[in-house]
Amino acid sequence: MKRSLLIFIAAAFSISVNAQKTDAPKYIIPDTIFTTPVQVMPQFKGGMRRFYARLERIPYLFLDRMNKRQRETLVVLLIEKDGNISDVKVVRGISKEEDEEMIRVISRLQKWKPGMQNGKPVRVQYAIPVNFRIAED
Repeated sequence: MKRSLLIFIAAAFSISVNAQKTDAPKYIIPDTIFTTPVQVMPQFKGGMRRFYARLERIPYLFLDRMNKRQRETLVVLLIEKDGNISDVKVVRGISKEEDEEMIRVISRLQKWKPGMQNGKPVRVQYAIPVNFRIAED
């Protein structure tokens, strides 16, 4: 009796485990925006070190510096299938003027290598933290 109960439980467990297996879909809806990691994440040509070097071009505006506004900001952007940057938004910023400047600089950056899913380029939403700190002399 115990043995048949154990076999029944094992069979039921294996069926439920197989029922929960899901494979990634083999198709992609044309304008899907991926917000979770894709098989190959988008890459800035030259690497992230070069990307952050480009972000150093964002001027720390005089009024923000004088008012000692400093914090980590968060910029969300969309990297298109062709590598272009679009839909740049500042989620957490310092000031309206500084946010506009971040959007201007990031929007003008060169193309990225697009993200890939199942061997095809896809649109990927990317979040980037940018720190604004007052340098100590």
